[in-house]
Amino acid sequence: MPSLRDIQRDFSRALLGGDDAAIVSAVLPDRLAPARRIQIYRNHTRITLREALAATFPVVERLVGAGYFATAARHFIEALPPRSPVLAEYGAEFAGFLETAPNAPTYLADVARLEWALNQAYHAPDAAPLSAAALAAMAPEAYGTLRLAPLPSTAVLTSSHPILSIWKANQAGADPAVDLGQGGQHVLVWRDTDGDAVCRALADAEAAFDGALIAGRTLGEAAEAGLALDPGFDLPAALAALLAAPAMKQL
Repeated sequence: MPSLRDIQRDFSRALLGGDDAAIVSAVLPDRLAPARRIQIYRNHTRITLREALAATFPVVERLVGAGYFATAARHFIEALPPRSPVLAEYGAEFAGFLETAPNAPTYLADVARLEWALNQAYHAPDAAPLSAAALAAMAPEAYGTLRLAPLPSTAVLTSSHPILSIWKANQAGADPAVDLGQGGQHVLVWRDTDGDAVCRALADAEAAFDGALIAGRTLGEAAEAGLALDPGFDLPAALAALLAAPAMKQL
């Protein structure tokens, strides 16, 4: 007789597109044939997971249409089923999956990465940010070697496509026109003090500065990264923006 663990494994595989044969004998008919009962559960599982993906990636769905999205979601669910019961945690690999999706727009995967970063920001655990007052209380000579770290909700994304413009154009009531020839964009994602996941575009120098801090470089090294791209880089303004977000904490 199969163990409970074996039954659960086989049932999970059947629900996600596998063969029913291994589990049919363990399902009681109860007015419906076992295969029919499994199909009902399979449909419900697929719909639930597809709806979870659509809730996390609404702009992606809008860009490709509901039919294309449903097909892509079905293939993704079969290839990479959830490993956690928390639906908000499902979809981390979806952007990578879309890179090889047939006939997908070239920018689609990076838009998905932005939406996933926003999802992560919204659900990230709380952490105490570095305040402007705490920074001001430090000795000035300590600034150069100061190391900051991103809050769990903070991320910087870089794309060769105008992903923020595309994302904004697909929000309710927005102008849908986007100049795809405008080039790539850097985007800062964080969770604001109201608990909302938000994002904004970064200039090249500010993205280099923020990215260096996130990578663990000192404040002095991060400043050099920004200044290397733009001699007029406004370091105080960039640092103040990170603190006001809030986006960083002290290591």
